[in-house]
Amino acid sequence: MGSFLLDTVVKPAGEAAKATSGTTQSTGLFGTWMTDHPVMLIVVYCVVLLVIMYFLSIRPTQKKEKKLAELRNAIEVGDSIITNSGFYGKVVDTTYDTLIVEFGLNRGIRIPVAKTEVFGKAEPNMSNEAPPVEEEPKKKGLFRRG
Repeated sequence: MGSFLLDTVVKPAGEAAKATSGTTQSTGLFGTWMTDHPVMLIVVYCVVLLVIMYFLSIRPTQKKEKKLAELRNAIEVGDSIITNSGFYGKVVDTTYDTLIVEFGLNRGIRIPVAKTEVFGKAEPNMSNEAPPVEEEPKKKGLFRRG
């Protein structure tokens, strides 16, 4: 039941002998190469699967990481940030891989924070009102289904 892919390419031994002894031989897309090398067919399937995984999973993740690294490197003194743990603060000094950030309403607490722990630039919402919701245009899917 699970070998339906190989059944279409690899013929049983009796049929293969009949096909080679006859004058007419059916050749598929790759000729007899696929029937002579069934293990290579599996290798080709695995390579195709890895390529699909790269373009659907790994490549978008790398793009997001690159964009986040650019954002972190663009942080300057005076910017308001939010950390990965949800703390808002204002940058007072920067070094190669750390930021000195003031936390709290009175800005009396200064803590060094690794640049990798910065989530983004953001101002805290100190009012009880919900921020206005911006509607983003819907992105079309792969098959234009929403």
